[in-house]
Amino acid sequence: MHEKIITIMAKHGIHTRPAAMLVKAAKNYECDVIVECNGKQASAKSLFKLQNLGLYHGVTIKIFAVGPEAEHAVEKISELIITLN
Repeated sequence: MHEKIITIMAKHGIHTRPAAMLVKAAKNYECDVIVECNGKQASAKSLFKLQNLGLYHGVTIKIFAVGPEAEHAVEKISELIITLN
């Protein structure tokens, strides 16, 4: 398992469009990618579940993954979230 904690800096948080980008990126990896926010967890491969986490500007989240590409998946998805505007 690999994990990383980051803060959402996107002005409008992770709403539908950036969440869809996140899902698309997560589906490229052969591992389970999970986003945890305020004690709730959701698969990064599910747009509906991500939208129910409350991924607002300034919120700290944990991204973790289990599987063969876990480390690479966490790093790339973290980078994507950090660069969202």
